[in-house]
Amino acid sequence: MFLPLLREIRVEKSSDRPKNRFAVPLEFWGSFHYYWPMEPDLRLVPLASIELQEEPETKRLERLIAGIRQSRIVRDPPIVTSGIGKKLMQLDGTTRISALRRLGCSHAVVQYVDYNDSSQVLIKSWVHVSKVNKSDFVEGIQKIPKVKTESFQLGLGLTLTGHPLATVTIIFNSGKGLSILGDSDLVQKVLMMKKVVSLYESLIERDREVTIEGMQHLAGFFEKHPEKNVALFFPAFAAQEIYSLLKKGIVLPAGITRHIINGRVLGINYPIKMLGEDVADEEKQKFFADFLKTIQLRYYEESTFMVE
Repeated sequence: MFLPLLREIRVEKSSDRPKNRFAVPLEFWGSFHYYWPMEPDLRLVPLASIELQEEPETKRLERLIAGIRQSRIVRDPPIVTSGIGKKLMQLDGTTRISALRRLGCSHAVVQYVDYNDSSQVLIKSWVHVSKVNKSDFVEGIQKIPKVKTESFQLGLGLTLTGHPLATVTIIFNSGKGLSILGDSDLVQKVLMMKKVVSLYESLIERDREVTIEGMQHLAGFFEKHPEKNVALFFPAFAAQEIYSLLKKGIVLPAGITRHIINGRVLGINYPIKMLGEDVADEEKQKFFADFLKTIQLRYYEESTFMVE
């Protein structure tokens, strides 16, 4: 069970407020409850020390670069964990990391998490939904060399992931689906996934990544969004599989892995000028240390939607 690491203190007046700068006051029935998760681990690290486990999304990357150039800040820190050797591995924020590299930065402020601690990180996958010309899309898939597919109809004892060996499962709003069967070899499975995603992005512009947990949820989504006609489901990868791919130099397509972080930090608005190559490392570290002393964090336990 994915539970937040919380500690609770009840106080009746502001003079009893804990001095911990991560304490979060919540007014509740005339008294205050103070909750805070395990303190987030924010770090200033060289960009060269971070390896990506997924590809950046090209169109979104260009928009983000333009946004950072205009605002001169990095709003949210990427999420990283221990990588291979002394390297760090990106879990979330590959587009932000790629943007900082393109902008000539040498460092990034990141949030570090323990990949082996399920109370900090939960791994799922995104669902891609959009509109596509069905016949052209299916024909393109059938032309992929060595592809194996299996058609199915929802409601006949199948789940949203279709065939148990499916690399990608495609479901149209009619309820008809197509499982793209993968190789038992992990690398070959990912390479086939890349071919499908490449075809998918060449035919349509992916415009939404969502989570859909069941058939009723999927039917409700298509009913609410009649302009969409297709959903692509991907298998969730285990941490060991992602590490194995990284060791072999294989990165996943953009927007596949979804890392749910307990206690994710948002809105730090860190000035990009303090990440540039023209600022001495010692000055960067001093500014970062002072920055940590000034930030105030408020913890929200509920799920959120980010407007991009």
